[in-house]
Amino acid sequence: MIDLRGWARTSLIDFPGHIATVLFTGGCDFRCPMCHNRELVLRPATLPLIDPAEVLAFVARRAGKVTGVVVTGGEPLLQPGLAPFLAALRDHGAA
Repeated sequence: MIDLRGWARTSLIDFPGHIATVLFTGGCDFRCPMCHNRELVLRPATLPLIDPAEVLAFVARRAGKVTGVVVTGGEPLLQPGLAPFLAALRDHGAA
């Protein structure tokens, strides 16, 4: 599925107009010198793996409160399971 390596459960600034949860994926094919997520890019396996089912349950429990999800990284578009995961988040009430 999707390689989630970080999670900020509540954010008021990352998705304007929404109370959001922010997910960080591991790995990236860029090596931007200004990257502030070095561990996610260079050593994602050293960070705890987050169960996508836990995220879906969190979003479902907070439906109507957490209205947005931000997926960042690393580089989320490298994740083969990104599209189905985003569809599942939407099914659980997230934007």
